[in-house]
Amino acid sequence: MRNSQIVKLLAITLFLIAGSVSAQTSVNVDSLFQQAQKAAQQGNYQQSRKLASQVLQAAPNYTDAAILIGSTYTWEQKYDSARIVLKPLLTTAPSRADLYLALSQLSLQSKEQPDVILAYANQGLALAPQSQELMQYKIEALIQLKKYKEAGQMLESLPVKSRYYDNAKTLLQNLARVNSLQTEYQYATFSTDIPDWHLASLEYTRLIKPGSISARVNYANRFEQQALQGEVDFWPRLSEKTYLYLNAGFSSSELFPDYRAGLEVYRKLQQSFEVSVGTRALVYPQQTVWLYTGHIGKYWGKYWASFRPFIQQHQGEVQTTGILQLRRYLKDETQHFTLTLAKGSTPTNQVGLQEINRLDASRVGIESRFRLGSSFYWGALLQYEYEELSKESARNRYTTGLSLQYRFK
Repeated sequence: MRNSQIVKLLAITLFLIAGSVSAQTSVNVDSLFQQAQKAAQQGNYQQSRKLASQVLQAAPNYTDAAILIGSTYTWEQKYDSARIVLKPLLTTAPSRADLYLALSQLSLQSKEQPDVILAYANQGLALAPQSQELMQYKIEALIQLKKYKEAGQMLESLPVKSRYYDNAKTLLQNLARVNSLQTEYQYATFSTDIPDWHLASLEYTRLIKPGSISARVNYANRFEQQALQGEVDFWPRLSEKTYLYLNAGFSSSELFPDYRAGLEVYRKLQQSFEVSVGTRALVYPQQTVWLYTGHIGKYWGKYWASFRPFIQQHQGEVQTTGILQLRRYLKDETQHFTLTLAKGSTPTNQVGLQEINRLDASRVGIESRFRLGSSFYWGALLQYEYEELSKESARNRYTTGLSLQYRFK
């Protein structure tokens, strides 16, 4: 065999071997990615990331694997890690609709500003106009921005049989209702020989352009006395991240303070944190009680945690209270379970002076809220308190409560 023929034969053989190796590598990469997807679907996110990382080692431009890694971090509520993986892809793979889908989901779950969610959803829909998931994220962003008309128009673009349609429609219908009526009742019994306490309220709330405003009538029955109190709450927005709480109330009874007022400034921070600082004034015939307060709260996934201190000042004495709350959201943010733990003299409802002047208290409570049909919500409360009225006197208090809210246009 001539040398030239031998060279040609070797070249053809090497070409076929190289092609076979390349094809085998491609098959292995795709197979690894499918295994990573399956692991993610089964909730084994760490294994999924391990497999997807092997894919990227063999094929650095395999964008699907990078998006999967970022998404698993989002599902595990590791939002900073998700951002580190997904944000660089905006430069290397800016024409991938599934990238904007992953970023929309990350922004929504990590409680970023709604305009950020809307921007990602719009960019994704420009590439994939029929994506129902992106439509849902856009609707949720528009609802958060209180652009109900645009959200309704977007909802009409979703197929009625879509699995996202009912959730988006229910959320829009409930949040777009600008009026609500709510009634609440609490019943308290004690370990000592005193009559049971009753506390009830009727409240009307309306969403207006600056925020929301509520008018409320409170009724109390304590120490065989009955009393009424009128209150107004106003929650104006100063900016996208800052809003106020304003409160004013009055009563002509001996149970409630003659006058009450409240002011608190709230500010949304990065990483889904929120802080506030404020004060309350309770004016009784005998004395005026000042309460200084604030809070720091954090949202993550379907959870919210908050710590609120109270510094209580009256007659030259200072007392402190700490309140810790943990909330688990259900289908949406209007439905939840909340656990409350508190230590200190400041009560949940600042009604009677005797209660506010107690020496100390420890409190644990569980509260729930659920949707009932399309327009109603109901809630329940179970609460226990150990109250120290003085160094020689203490008692147990058991409180149950029910609430019902009706939302309408």
